Amino acid sequence: MALQKAVNFISDGWGLTAAEFSKVLLDCTETGQIQLDNYALGGVVEQMERKFAQMLGKDRALFLPTGTMANHIALRTLSGGQGKVIVQADSHIYRDIGDSAQTLSGLNLVPLGHGRVGFTLEEVQQTLESLVSERVATQIKAISIETPVRRQDDAMFGLEEIRRITDYARQRQIATHLDGARLFIEAVHTEVDPKQYADLFDTVFVSLSKCFNSASGAILAGPEDLIDNLYHTRRMFGGSLPQAWPQAVVALHYADEFLPAYRAAWQTAQSLFEQLNERDEFRVEHVPQGTHIVHLYVANTDLPRFVEQLHGDGIHLMPVEPGTDNVTLKVNLSIHAASPVELAEAFITAAQATD
Repeated sequence: MALQKAVNFISDGWGLTAAEFSKVLLDCTETGQIQLDNYALGGVVEQMERKFAQMLGKDRALFLPTGTMANHIALRTLSGGQGKVIVQADSHIYRDIGDSAQTLSGLNLVPLGHGRVGFTLEEVQQTLESLVSERVATQIKAISIETPVRRQDDAMFGLEEIRRITDYARQRQIATHLDGARLFIEAVHTEVDPKQYADLFDTVFVSLSKCFNSASGAILAGPEDLIDNLYHTRRMFGGSLPQAWPQAVVALHYADEFLPAYRAAWQTAQSLFEQLNERDEFRVEHVPQGTHIVHLYVANTDLPRFVEQLHGDGIHLMPVEPGTDNVTLKVNLSIHAASPVELAEAFITAAQATD
């Protein structure tokens, strides 16, 4: 059974092909009303920035070409380029950007919560106390929290602990930043508005390519006095693209759609998982504190062949790493292309064909 439209369990958004992305771009621009930007200033880029500032409950928002740049510039600005910055040991800013924050901005990152999703208020307090007792006292100038955490299967940090930490930071006049690349996914799983998350932090980053299907791009939002002049820093980092309207147009197009569409997608996924769990050959394992990632175990089945079989039916799964006994499924809006029953039938047929 081949689906008329592909379903992927790989991406965070629709997982648009080049042709599909081009069609969305054409549909968005065919009225001729799109105003172009000039080096990411004005036009539809500014319109998109205002939209995301409103969605996050912040005064201002700035477009940046990548999330790496958004996190880096946020921490550089909040720390004033000095002192130490607390981060998660498994965070993107610490593990996945080649020490760029340390090398380019001289930030001294202090990792906490090794091997875990996050860290606790008590660990923050212990870190601050240990710095005071050093021979040359130094200060924590900012705290960065990533949630959900990519390196932990998009598990959530925990909202109550975030509140404890950010309340304490305010009392100590320590700036806070939220790496919320996939914040809008987490918001559905916790039933907490993204504004409520953003309100706990001085600045917040959200990805435009993850949930909002842009080819690239990021939003950094925060108070007016901090964000308004950051386009100068963006230019210094080489991030003022001559024209950024294609990224802005697509993100703006999907901005209002994501939360209700993903809420429905997760309901479809839950129905699929229930049907699979009713059968002896399948077991769906949810990630602790998880969001949209689950692990699928298929008994007595050649997993690479199972994935290949589903691929032929228009259902795309992540490749199976050698030595892995399960398949990782990431739920996204593409699941709307089929019913839970159709998907379950495809999974069952693939398992039977490869046992």
